[in-house]
Amino acid sequence: MDRTHDETLAHALGELPGWERHGTSIHKTYQFDDFSSAAQFASRVADAAAAAGRQPDILIHGPRVSLELSPSYTGMLTVDDITVARRFERLVGDHHHPVGRAGPWHPSGRLTGVRPRPVGPAGP
Repeated sequence: MDRTHDETLAHALGELPGWERHGTSIHKTYQFDDFSSAAQFASRVADAAAAAGRQPDILIHGPRVSLELSPSYTGMLTVDDITVARRFERLVGDHHHPVGRAGPWHPSGRLTGVRPRPVGPAGP
């Protein structure tokens, strides 16, 4: 890699909070409120990565998701890798509570703040 390429990558990576470069890959770990939120995020990342033609390493450990982008077939980290990481950043959104959950999990197994929906002719 030439110096200009390294400087360009360092500048672009500096605009992505929390992303770090290790050798020829970049990675970041995201923290969520619960496993369900983490899994939803990982699923969205997988869809976005497939659309971009990439296959990042995704590790879900409880409420944490670690992503690592390694170079494609070129063996060299590129600005395209940074662009894909930027796309992942836009996916974070608000994953503090899974879709359909109005409040935090409760030990009784019931979702708090959610009204039951009728079942039958008037229901779904």
